[in-house]
Amino acid sequence: MRRNLARTLVCLFLFCQMPSPVQAGGNMETIDITGLAPSPIPGLVIGRVAPVKWDARCLPVRYRVNDTLDPIPNPLGSPVLTVDEAVPALQQALDLWNDIPTSFIEMQIVGTTGNTGEAGLDMVNEVTFRTSLREPGLLALSVSFHFADDSILIDGDDLDEDGDPDVSSEISVCEDMDGDGDIELPAGVYKSGTIVDNDVIFFSHASRFTVGPPDANLASADLMAVALHEFGHSHGLAHSLTNQLKATDGRAAVMFPTINSADPQSELTARTLTAEEIAWSSFTYPEGSERSGPAALGPGDIAFDQVFGRITGEVRHGILKREIVGANVFAVAKDEDGVDTVVSSAFSGTIRFHVDPVTGEALFVETLSGKYVVPVPSGEFRLGVEPLDEFPAFGATFNLKTEFGPLFGGHDFDEEFLGRGRRGRTIDVQPGKAVKQMNIVTNRTVRIDNFGTIDSVGFTDAAPGSYYAVRIPSEQIIEVVGRRRPLIIESADFMTFPLDSSVVPIFAEALLTTGTINADGTAAVDLAAPLGRVTDFVGQDTDFARLMFEHPARLGDRVRRGIRRGEIQNLFLVLRVPTTTPFPGVSGVPPLIGLDGDPNGNDVPIFGLSYFSDDGGITFHQRTDHNFMFRLVLSR
Repeated sequence: MRRNLARTLVCLFLFCQMPSPVQAGGNMETIDITGLAPSPIPGLVIGRVAPVKWDARCLPVRYRVNDTLDPIPNPLGSPVLTVDEAVPALQQALDLWNDIPTSFIEMQIVGTTGNTGEAGLDMVNEVTFRTSLREPGLLALSVSFHFADDSILIDGDDLDEDGDPDVSSEISVCEDMDGDGDIELPAGVYKSGTIVDNDVIFFSHASRFTVGPPDANLASADLMAVALHEFGHSHGLAHSLTNQLKATDGRAAVMFPTINSADPQSELTARTLTAEEIAWSSFTYPEGSERSGPAALGPGDIAFDQVFGRITGEVRHGILKREIVGANVFAVAKDEDGVDTVVSSAFSGTIRFHVDPVTGEALFVETLSGKYVVPVPSGEFRLGVEPLDEFPAFGATFNLKTEFGPLFGGHDFDEEFLGRGRRGRTIDVQPGKAVKQMNIVTNRTVRIDNFGTIDSVGFTDAAPGSYYAVRIPSEQIIEVVGRRRPLIIESADFMTFPLDSSVVPIFAEALLTTGTINADGTAAVDLAAPLGRVTDFVGQDTDFARLMFEHPARLGDRVRRGIRRGEIQNLFLVLRVPTTTPFPGVSGVPPLIGLDGDPNGNDVPIFGLSYFSDDGGITFHQRTDHNFMFRLVLSR
């Protein structure tokens, strides 16, 4: 009997030019058409969103490693890795997931397979280095086949249509009952999204996989780090948007969609799980949630509700006054040194689809709410929210909410925390409890950003102590806010990058100040008496870092009075490169900034508002080749 099976492909990309580290954002998702509920649109049915995961009857998940390419090909030269040498690293990656005491997921390598073709739906969970796929930048791929609706399997069903039954009424758990190498499922009911076959494909033609100490070769990748990420997808976790854990640690979540294989430290830290992966694996497979079976407590297990709680609420847009689907909600807590650290995150929103019941194609999608749930260990947290604005990664690489949510708009808000002030409110979470109604309404802001799309990053050759500055003419401020409305200056935002993903981009200082333009076009910037200054300014990895002001309305009043009196002709947003060397990281380059300026045709003019100083800030020279990506954010 043919069943309605769908396929989920999730991959790990290698972002070579601007490498980024790791936030998990929840579960992989599928469209559930169970019951074929009629849509208001004639001829279509309602498709709901369901998580993709394994049924407890199929745990442990049994993997077989393809040994038909042995040794494993090396695109850089002679092979350096055999299958026998690869298997321990693969099992180590699996064991990190298996050893989470609050999650009952279990995955094991049980042998090899001699498949000389492509991995696919054959009821063998295959790990392979053999593929004819050629996708630039792709390191590995996790492919899951799952049910697209609730399904009743009966004895003799042939799911992969190879003539060999895949369902038996004689077993109660998934097993290879006939000894032919593939897995049979017990007869019964299976929920939509249940995985029946998962394959993990490593692109050995594209990278030299290694199992020893990571190296700085961009075309070489640490097998265990890549495998740890892919096996996260294999048991149902989506990509995460967390790519910088804290101000003192540049590492990303394991489930962030890229890895920097030119940064050995980044690869090394990617061999261990962060709190976010542990939270989501436990939320998806909660230990102690059943009295028997894999979810029942065993030796060394800890019940999910003894460790974790939940924060729930809804995200709405402050100007549009409607729900936001796909916003990234993240929870921050103090570590043992008192440093703010991202602990968990999730994507907001509820959506549903209108599906052609014959083809299974989703023809329409609608938003229902901006609700979210973030699993966190017990403790005190601050709750932040950020948009899907392509920084630090593209939204379509995560799940259905992030793929379709931005189509409805609302992702033009600025990253912020729940509550008033720069730090927001603190939320106390108890084990086994849900803190509800943590609703976020985004601030009503307007941006002055004199740049277009990002074209490059710079500058790797900047000298210690150099300054970058962007001028905001006073007349532009008055044009934006008008002469009668209050001027409220919320923040100065700077697009920042590290070249090495393990490094936090920390600048010597960030300032909002005033200045004038000299007759020769250079700028005189007041560095001695700024309107706002932060030393050791912590940038973000591939995102806007915000210099938030303590008293936005008071600052705005001061600037408006200065403009009215002719005392303020320009505001300047300033970043200073660290003054000491060597710069941290294997590349040894300074922290970088985002640049707009395509020599083959830019999307906006080069405004001539960007300046650079390499003489200690005495003279700022105008740049006519780039718009620096600094912006001023005003509150409405």
